Amino acid sequence: MTVRHYQPGDENQIQELFKKTFRQDRSLQSWSWKFIDNPKQTEPFILLYDEGGKILGHISLWITEAYIGGKKSKVGLRADTMVDPEARGKGIYKKLNDSLLVEAERVGIDYLYGFPAPKAKELFLRYTGAHHMTDMPRWLFIQQPFSLLSTKVSPLSVFKPFDKIYKKFRGPKRIDSDYTFKKINKCDHSFDRLADQVRDHSHVVVVRDSAYLNWRYHDHPENTYDMYGLYEGEELKGYVVTTKEEGKFTNGFIVDWLALHDDVWPLLLQQAFLNLHDADIIQTWCLEHSPPVKALKKQGFVHKDSPMPLVGKEISAHTVGLENPEKWFITPGDVDSF
Repeated sequence: MTVRHYQPGDENQIQELFKKTFRQDRSLQSWSWKFIDNPKQTEPFILLYDEGGKILGHISLWITEAYIGGKKSKVGLRADTMVDPEARGKGIYKKLNDSLLVEAERVGIDYLYGFPAPKAKELFLRYTGAHHMTDMPRWLFIQQPFSLLSTKVSPLSVFKPFDKIYKKFRGPKRIDSDYTFKKINKCDHSFDRLADQVRDHSHVVVVRDSAYLNWRYHDHPENTYDMYGLYEGEELKGYVVTTKEEGKFTNGFIVDWLALHDDVWPLLLQQAFLNLHDADIIQTWCLEHSPPVKALKKQGFVHKDSPMPLVGKEISAHTVGLENPEKWFITPGDVDSF
């Protein structure tokens, strides 16, 4: 019985454990994108609890760079912590977390953070001394109320045409400006410059450079995203990433966005509405103090709830105090599940 690092060939057992734990399938391509293709790491950070050649536990980090106080640091997003349901009660979860802290320090990671489910949060706090920083606010805008209501009360579908009138009055008003939008299929060096320019806008912000953004959005093997860059002449001033989820109704998401100046946020929001013009609802995450909140509130978004906990654990001495959520800039794109 030991905790060891991932070795090539372990992915088959990892996939089986994932399905057994979370009761859902995941393609090998998605696993590889998440753990092998990440441009911010040289090798996957995966620790496994191995008992006689059988993998009974798994803990991993999605390693990336973040500006902390304007300087680049290495941070790790906790992902896919799991223990075989038939092996629980053996202390595997604690052993994995103990090893996680040791190995994170060894490879130079400065801070760990994550968005765990309630039980995982409880155990992570107990075994690592991590902090429950806050619960992520979810902001919601109902764009097509009659279409939305008709999914619950089918006779109301006759009122769907009124959604066009509703959107005309409740949707964003056109903002005249000298900026122009361009659809982005691949991020270039201008995104590196923008990431550097906003390094001091928040005390902690993931480095959203071209390598990260291309991997995160344009190279994703399953999810489809729309990205638009906002330019003044040839200079990039911001970008917005959206996606849609189809079900009983169309759920629109603002997944990620970044702006060089405050006057850019309303323009990015306007573009998001264009991308999501057929969504019944539009939602995003945003900490209450964050710059986009002013634009969201003005447009009529409401703070619906706060369903996702944000937890953090300092590894390096200079990251003590980062448990204050007001120091962070967070978007849904910072989570592996979006």
